[in-house]
Order: sequence, then structure tokens, then C-alpha cells
Amino acid sequence: MTRSNYKYPFIKPLILVLLLVGSYTSSVAQDVNVSASLDSTVIYIGGQIDLKLQLSQPDNIDLNWPVITDTITKSIEIIRANKPDTISTDNGRLLIEQNFRITSFDSGLHYIPPIVFEEAGNKLNQIIQTEPMALMVANPFEEVDPQKGIADIKKPVNTPFHISEMYKYLPWLLGLLALSGIITFIALKYFGKELPVKIFKKEEPLIPAHERALKELDRIKQEKLWQHNRVKEYYSSVTDTVRHYIEERFEIRAMEQTTDEIMQSFRGVDINDVKSIDNLRQILETADLVKFAKHEPLPDENDLSMINAFFFVNQTKIELLKTLEEEKAEMLKKEKEALTENE
Repeated sequence: MTRSNYKYPFIKPLILVLLLVGSYTSSVAQDVNVSASLDSTVIYIGGQIDLKLQLSQPDNIDLNWPVITDTITKSIEIIRANKPDTISTDNGRLLIEQNFRITSFDSGLHYIPPIVFEEAGNKLNQIIQTEPMALMVANPFEEVDPQKGIADIKKPVNTPFHISEMYKYLPWLLGLLALSGIITFIALKYFGKELPVKIFKKEEPLIPAHERALKELDRIKQEKLWQHNRVKEYYSSVTDTVRHYIEERFEIRAMEQTTDEIMQSFRGVDINDVKSIDNLRQILETADLVKFAKHEPLPDENDLSMINAFFFVNQTKIELLKTLEEEKAEMLKKEKEALTENE
């Protein structure tokens, strides 16, 4: 024996290296763990659950992840496969996870065989696989008998209404009432006590454009602005009133247009009295001279501008048809005024 050892002196070191490598491989293989788990073991036909695949290994070895395509078994399909997610732990290990969304359209108890990490097992000279699992796929529908033919759709079931069914909506109803009360309180606090009156107040009829314009011109006339050396303010008030009337009566954007643009817009408007356009031109051009050229018009020009404004509105206004009640009231008023004069 001693003679043999001297003849082959490299045998002892070789045996020692093989023992060390085998011991390292065995310890590494024992330190690799795989597992597979389901969210639930029972689903309905067409239902979906997740299958989680996990691998725990030291971070100093490189193991290949198994490739799973579109099915687990013939009856279990993969709808979606997430990418493997790797987590590095503090103790020098790697935790790799991958989730699969699976479903089945065959009822019954299905066997899920172990998932084998084949390439990883070949590297470690050991079988690495998960534990087998079972999945029950239940059929919630009644069995269909082809011999009975096609059945008609079931009619709606007439179920009586019970007041107790409204109890679940009671908190929402009370919350809505409370919110309405808070909004009402805030509105009354910030907008005054007249708010409810304004909400329920009957909407007053719209005043025709020419009536508002004539009323405003009367007010300007009574103020006697140009008589108090407020000529520019006088012409601004008169032209603004006329421009507002033009916008409402003819739908011309007179407030944003110059005098020339307004006159250009009236070329497409059918007006019987041509003199009305001349009167409008006199008002606008005189106002431009006063506001931009510091023109000081004579008193007759000021009066003429007011007269032309009244004339333009009266000649272009739209007379609204009066109702029988309004005509009757107007006739009674005239008769009463005539009797009063005769007395």
C-alpha cells in the first residue's frame, strides 16, 4: 500500500479536491429552494387566479429560470405572465418571483404537476422542482341536456318591494340633506336673506331694445352734461347708448367697431329710411372729433346729435304686436284722459 502511494503521488490531492467540490455542490444544492402557490384552489369556469413561482438561491451562483409559454397543462391556460422580479436580501441571497394569471374552461379537478427547473438542476446535479398542486374548476350552471333542445329565456321574476330595502340608502339620504343644509346656510350668509326670494321670483319680461335706448337718452338729456362743460362725457354716453342699441337691434358688434366699420356693416342692412343712416353718421363722426380731435362743437351741434339719436332709434325700432288686453287698457286710458279734459 505504501509502495502504491509513492508510485502515484497525485492521487491523494485529487481525491481531496473532488471531495471538496462535491461537498460544495451538495451544500449549494441544498441551499436552493423553489416553490409554487395558487391564490385559491377553487374557481368557477372562466375565472382567473394567480400562480406564483418563487426561487431562493445564494447570490454567488447563476441559475436559469424556466420558460413557461401559454399553458400549464392541457386544461389550464396562461392569460398573462409577468416578468421575473429579483429581490436581493441582506443575508447574501436572491429571491426571484414570477406571477402567472391562469384560467380554465374545463370543469373538474385538475392536477398541476411539479414545475421543474431543468437547467438549474443540471448545473447542480440535482432535481429542482416545485410540489404538485390541484385546482378545482366548478361549473355554476345547470347541466345542459342536448336532448331537451333550446330553452327560451326565463322571464323576469316578480319580487315584491319591501321598505327595508331602503335602509341601506338612508345614510346617503341623510348626508345629502345635511350637505344641502350647509350649502343653503353658506348661501344665505354670503348672499343675504333675499336669495330665496330671488330664486323663486318670477322673471320679468324683457324690455325691447328701443325702449331701453330711448329711456337712456332721456336720462342723458336730463343730466345736461354739455351745458356743464362735460362735452366729452356727453358724447360718450350718447354714442354708447346708440352702439348698444345697434348690437341688440341689428346684431352688429358696434361696441368693438370704429365709425367707418359700423357704416360699412350697415351696407348689408335693409333700412327703409336712408336719412336714419345719415343721422347715425353725424352722431358718430361728431363724437370722434370731440374725443380724438379736441373739437368743441356748438350748442346747436350738441342738440342736433341728441335729436338725431332719438330719430335713429325711433325710425329703426321694431314695434311689438300688442295683445288684446293691452289694446283694451290703452283705449280705456285714452277715454279716461278725454273725459278728464272735457270736465
